[in-house]
Amino acid sequence: MSFDDYFKKLIERFSTRLLLTTLFAAGVSVSAVMLLGISGWFLTGAAVAGAAGVLAAQGFNYLLPSAAIRFFAIARTVLRYGERYTGHSAALRAMAELRPALLGRVLAGDPQTTLRLSRGEASSRFIQDVTTLENALVMRSAPWAGGAGILTALVLTAIASPWAALVLLVFLAGTVAASLRIHRRPADDLSEAAAMGDLKARFFSLMTLLPDIRAYDMRRSLLTELQDLEARLFTAKTHTIGKEAVSSAVTTALTGLCLAGIAMASLRQPLAHMALALLAGSMGFESATILTRALSQKSGVDQAYGRLAEIHDQPQVEKTDTQVTVSIGGQTFAPDRSLRLRIDGPSGSGKTRAIETLIGLRGAGGAPGLFAHCPQDAALLTGTIRENLLMAVSDASLKALSRTDQEKLMLEALDTACLTDRITVLPKGLDTWIGDGGITLSGGERKRLALARALLRDAPILILDEPTEGLDLATEARVVKKLSRRLAERPQGLILISHREGPRVLADQVVSL
Repeated sequence: MSFDDYFKKLIERFSTRLLLTTLFAAGVSVSAVMLLGISGWFLTGAAVAGAAGVLAAQGFNYLLPSAAIRFFAIARTVLRYGERYTGHSAALRAMAELRPALLGRVLAGDPQTTLRLSRGEASSRFIQDVTTLENALVMRSAPWAGGAGILTALVLTAIASPWAALVLLVFLAGTVAASLRIHRRPADDLSEAAAMGDLKARFFSLMTLLPDIRAYDMRRSLLTELQDLEARLFTAKTHTIGKEAVSSAVTTALTGLCLAGIAMASLRQPLAHMALALLAGSMGFESATILTRALSQKSGVDQAYGRLAEIHDQPQVEKTDTQVTVSIGGQTFAPDRSLRLRIDGPSGSGKTRAIETLIGLRGAGGAPGLFAHCPQDAALLTGTIRENLLMAVSDASLKALSRTDQEKLMLEALDTACLTDRITVLPKGLDTWIGDGGITLSGGERKRLALARALLRDAPILILDEPTEGLDLATEARVVKKLSRRLAERPQGLILISHREGPRVLADQVVSL
């Protein structure tokens, strides 16, 4: 299903709420125009009647206009609440379904494509672009609200003076046309959304390199680069704000000219009618502003929609666990729990590529359910030790285990990775926060925590890519000994990559690349 079809179905699910939002928004505009117009007519008419004498004042109908004013004042308040509630409710609920759906498409997509998506770009799309669509849903009723307000203003002005209504119609059309032309003027550089996305992407990429930046004293050059990106964003924002300012100035000028024209067209009408036309006309321009603001945002919404469609419509890879053999280097092995395979070869020979292909990280055909993987450069979740370990445990297994049993399994895995002594002395134990990507841990501790996480996954085959890299010989010996004991006690297949001699005793079959 394409993103267009998915999004249409998603919107259809909230069509009732969005329809109510449109009706409420139109009612707010109508009530606002009626309230100001009738108030102007009523106050002016009452003043004229009072100046005409006692008899005229007593003959003036105060009850009906005052009741209408109270009615439209209350209606505007109630309808505004209904509009905000239903509009935001529909938008928030729709986006709460859209984000997981997009993430699911990323996870099911071709890894060769999705793994190239940087954290900054992903953040921009999943937060910034989705928020843009959320705001667009909230503003979905704006054109109808603006149109209803304009129509109401024209009707009230026509009651006061048909010529005044014609003047208002001409100036409103000119205002909308001029504002749209100003807002749709192309930018000289990137759009604001694109400039913000570039800045975020670069910032996130640099956050992972903070130690290197400090060690190599790269601050000046990188700050200059960020300043350039910030300058592009500033230029884009300035362009947007400039268009808003020019549009407001043009609208203000045309409003003044229009009201002067309405006053001249209403000279032969009663003073109360002139007040009605002037105030209704001014509210017509308020409604025109709502209309043009909504229409001018279409370009930005289309860009955000297109970027999200790229994520959603990417090719999907169906991953199955039906693979019955393990093929590496032209040799085939049965993927059972007795497998003890080591992949040898010089750096760059394709050892890591081979196992990434095996588990489906490089194209189709992998069987990730068969494997528990501890990569050479394992990334840690920004969170607690417990959260990092539980990433490897399936939801079904979690539900079947009590918290005590979960902790028992985690401590056993940590013990095999020789981390138990380090974790148990921490004040919060497994609930200790380890910072962004585990920055509070040493390199060796991060490596062993990733190993413990892989050990928690109940898969037929364990894949270890340089599991003891960065460890001292004594710690390496302890880890290897405990791994050997665990594999004997809990049979599990093993595929090993290691340039160090210590772990090689764990595998008795060798494939050279």
